Amino acid sequence: MNIGEIVAQADLLVPNEVAISDKVLHLNAINQDFFNVVKVPKIARFDCVAAQNEYVLPTDVRQKNIDKVLTGLYQYQSLDREDVTPTQNAYTFDDQSHTLSLFPAPYTDLQGFLRYRRIGTTVFIASNLDAVPDAPEEYHWTYIPALAAYLAHTQDDSVKAANYESQYKAAWNVAAQNYQAGDSE
Repeated sequence: MNIGEIVAQADLLVPNEVAISDKVLHLNAINQDFFNVVKVPKIARFDCVAAQNEYVLPTDVRQKNIDKVLTGLYQYQSLDREDVTPTQNAYTFDDQSHTLSLFPAPYTDLQGFLRYRRIGTTVFIASNLDAVPDAPEEYHWTYIPALAAYLAHTQDDSVKAANYESQYKAAWNVAAQNYQAGDSE
């Protein structure tokens, strides 16, 4: 489902005179909000080289979204945590350069593994209504009631807005629980 279809469906639910550019702007916020609620896991693999401690990772990885780092069988802890001691394997991540630094560096060539939470990276523009949300496809439909809630607010229809808001938030909460349930250590 693309954003043009989402806008058309939301317009059917809440007739309005809101400009398409404002709807698309709000869809950008919805896209970001989805990932604030639903923590969709993603995995990045990297080849560790003996005595090398820095690795460039994909641009959608953020320090705050990393939840596990392994090289071979060795787990690394974030240096941002207060309970990490100098004798433990630790890592830092630079959001600007997308560089993961491991301390100490791996002693041999190993497979590196990083689990992180996806973020919304697409920026929708009104001139491209064929763009697709970053959320998993099975949750694209939730953008319709989310946009409809916004449109209902613009029409001062708080009852309709609350109804649509409860629909998409309930679906997002179920999605968050589903992803969390599959997230066993």
